[in-house]
Amino acid sequence: LSVALSGTVLSRCPACARNFANLYCNNICSPDQSLFTNVTRVVNRTSAQGTPQVAVVEYQCFYRQEFAD
Repeated sequence: LSVALSGTVLSRCPACARNFANLYCNNICSPDQSLFTNVTRVVNRTSAQGTPQVAVVEYQCFYRQEFAD
């Protein structure tokens, strides 16, 4: 849903929409997240089933120049 909404907002620039989607997917789905992501803030929350959870609400990403290019 987030990527679809962003795509709608960025639709005037297809290259921007593709780049955003690529970054989003890398941040969320990459098996190598630990190599470029630093979690800087978490919060405790309770799931709908009442299970305590920790949620990431802030993080830093570090990318190589080749990836940025």
